Parts: sequence; C-alpha cells; structure tokens
Amino acid sequence: MDNLIGILSAIVSVVGAIVAGVMTSWSSRKASAFDAKLERERHEETKAEQAEKVLGRYREPLLLAANSLQSRLFNAVRDEYLPVYLRCGDKEQEDYARQFTVYTLAEYLCWVEIIRRELRFLDLGGEEQNRVFTKRLLDVTNTLSSQKYEQPHYRLFRGQQRAIGELMMQPGADGHHDCITYPEFTRRLDDDPRFRSWFERLLREVDDIADQSEAGNARVIDTQRSLIDLIDFLDPDKTRLGADHREKYVEATPSPAPPRTSPAGSSHSVTVSAQPAAG
Repeated sequence: MDNLIGILSAIVSVVGAIVAGVMTSWSSRKASAFDAKLERERHEETKAEQAEKVLGRYREPLLLAANSLQSRLFNAVRDEYLPVYLRCGDKEQEDYARQFTVYTLAEYLCWVEIIRRELRFLDLGGEEQNRVFTKRLLDVTNTLSSQKYEQPHYRLFRGQQRAIGELMMQPGADGHHDCITYPEFTRRLDDDPRFRSWFERLLREVDDIADQSEAGNARVIDTQRSLIDLIDFLDPDKTRLGADHREKYVEATPSPAPPRTSPAGSSHSVTVSAQPAAG
C-alpha cells in the first residue's frame, strides 16, 4: 500500500511539474506575443506620426504649387491671359507668359518629387486617407502622361515628370529639400543649355494651349480639374485657400440657334448650318 501511495505521489508530482511547465511556457509565449503586439503598435504609431509630420511640412508648398498651376491652366484655356500677352510684341511680357506658365508646372512636379522621396510609404495614419491622397496625386500624374488625348501638347510621361521635379530641387533647411524660385528658374534657362533642354518643348507648347480649342486642350482642362480635387484634399476646410480659388473649368455651352420665322409669320425650329461671321 505504501508503495502504491508513493507511486501515485510521484505521478502527481510529475504531472504537476509538466502542467506547471506548460503553463509557464504558455504564459511566456502569451507575454511575448503581447509585447510584440505592443511593439508593432508603437512602430505603426511612430510611422504614422512621422508620415503626418512630413506631409505637414510640405502640405502648404504643395497646396500653393497646385493652386498656382491650376490657376494658370484655367486662365490659359479661358483665353484671358495668353492671347493678350503671348504675342503682344513686348519680348519681356512674351517671355514671362511662356516661362511662368512652364514654371508653375515644374514647381508642382518638384514638390511631388520631394514628398515622394521623403515619404516612401504614404501612410498618413489611416488607410482611407492614404488611399485618397495617393489617388489625388496619381490622377494628376496619369492625366499628364496619358496617351488618350488627341493633342500631345503638355504630355509628360512619368519619368519625365520625375526628372523635371528633380531638376527643380535644391537643398533646403535642416537637410530637407526646397524648390528653386522663379528668378533662379529663368536664370538657368538662360545660362544652362542642359537645364533648358528639358523645358524647350514645354515652352513652345504654351503657344499650342493658346491656339487650341477647348477640345484640343482636354488634357490641360482635365489636369486643372484633378488639381482642384487635390487642393480639396489638402485644404478640406478651405482655411488656407478660399472657395474662390478652387473652381473647376467648365466648357462653354454653345448658345442654341434662334428659331427661324417663316414667311407667313409663324415660327418653327429648323436646322441651320453654322457659318462664319462676315468680316
């Protein structure tokens, strides 16, 4: 009997040791998993905070650059600026009309490239926000590079967009990047043939914008509209730019032809071929 009790005691001791070991191992694994989860959460939080800091740093210059470009494109197609100054006979005004139009595009591409370099993963702290921001940038990129438009002027493939953005970059404060100013841009156009070669076609194609109809400027119009969507994302509360600075271009609607009056005095609608005005 004593032997049986001894054996049972030994078995209980062994089982107890095994259970204790299993529980200790399980607790250890659970604690390790919990620690790993906390570390991942801290890492994700830090990454999101860093991303938000980067976007916060460049939100304002990207917003202003997008607005300068959309405003320039809007007025260029609406025939309120380019037709007046592009061929006015004053070389200084003509050069400015071409060069600043190209500069607004290059400045925007520069800030996009800066953000792309400093924010490798567009993690803004929320999947939806990340998706929307990425889409807004890609809409502009894809419109500029698309081959679906009948007219090729102002088409820039992705590699060209990035190259122009890089050419416009200069060292900024605290090791970050900045965009060259308009005076520096014009100086390089005059003094650096290799720099100017990247912009020669775009400078010529400013004339194409002025000469084309709205249909011929479809790429320019769609780019302006995509920029407005980006501006709405960057400044949803309209605190930096008011509502007056984010109007999407709307094509002019032709006025309907007036009804023709019959000899008997009754009027009825007829189809009339459009004819150029005399003189």
